[in-house]
Amino acid sequence: MSRYTKEDIRQLQHCIYCTFLDNPRLYYDEGAEKCGTVRNTFTKYWIEGLKELVFFPPQIRLKMYQNIREYIYLVQSETPQKVYKEFKNNPYVVYLSFTLGNFDLLIQTCKPLEEIPDKTLLFGSRSNYIYPKTPYYSFETALDRMGECLQGSHTPSTNVVTYPNDPKLKGAEYARKIFPYIKYDLKANYTFIAKKLGLSFNTFYAGFKYLLATSTVLLPYYPFGYRQYSHHFIVLWTDYEDLIRQFFGYIPCHVSITKVNDALIAYAPFNITVEHKFFGLLYEMLETGLLDRFWTATPLYHWTPDL
Repeated sequence: MSRYTKEDIRQLQHCIYCTFLDNPRLYYDEGAEKCGTVRNTFTKYWIEGLKELVFFPPQIRLKMYQNIREYIYLVQSETPQKVYKEFKNNPYVVYLSFTLGNFDLLIQTCKPLEEIPDKTLLFGSRSNYIYPKTPYYSFETALDRMGECLQGSHTPSTNVVTYPNDPKLKGAEYARKIFPYIKYDLKANYTFIAKKLGLSFNTFYAGFKYLLATSTVLLPYYPFGYRQYSHHFIVLWTDYEDLIRQFFGYIPCHVSITKVNDALIAYAPFNITVEHKFFGLLYEMLETGLLDRFWTATPLYHWTPDL
C-alpha cells in the first residue's frame, strides 16, 4: 500500500506540473530531486497523472507576428453540426469547437477565411496566449481571493494588441515542418521526428530552438482530472483588462486567455459545485461596472487536424 495520501499525491503532482512547465525535457531523476522524492515515485505519478488526465504533455502555442497569425471566429448557426463538419475539411483550421451557449462554434484558423460564415458574432486575429501558472489551493480559496481582488478601487487598463516583425532567427524554414509534431507534446521522440521529416540532428534543433523562441510553453493541469470539471469559454468586454487577467489567474487549474479585437476570450474550467459562485462574481462585476458585458459557451466537443 502506498504511503502517499490523496493530498500527498496532489501536492507531488503539482510539483511535477511546475517542474515540467519550467523545463519540459528535464530528466526524471532531476525532476524527482526538485520535488523531494525518488525517480520511481516521480515517474509513477507523472504517468498516472497522464492516464487520469490530471496532466496533458507540455506543449507550445505560437506567438503572433506580422506574418504569423491565427484567427478566431465565434459563430451562431441554425445548422451548427453541418457547419462543424464542413470546417473539419478546411485546410486552415487548427482548432474547432462545437459549443452550447451564446455562440455555437469556435473556429480557429492559421489564415483568414476567404468567406466569413453567416451570423459570425466576433472574429479577428488573436493576441499571444496567456497561461496563468496554476496555484495550489482549493476552489473555495480561489473564490475568496477572486472576491477580494474585486474590492476597492481599480485603475482602468486596456492593452492594444500589436504584432512585431517576424524574428530574424535561424531555423524558421524547418520550424514550420516540426511544429505540428511537438505542438501538443514537447516530450515527443525528437529522433523519430527528425528521421520522419528527413532532417539532420543539427537542422532539427535549429528549427526546435526557433520554435521555443517564438512560442509560449504550457502544460494543461487539472488536479482532480479533466473530466471532473465543467469547461467554459467566456468572452468579456471590459476597461479593466489587467484586473480580469488577475481574476482568472486565481483559478486552480488550467486557464488560457487571449484577446480578439476589443474582447478577452478565456477558457476556464470549474469544479461544478462552485461554478454558480463564479458566475455570481461575474454578475457582480457587471453591477459595479468592471465588466461591460460577457458571453459564455460550454464546449461540447472539439476537433484538431491530424498530422
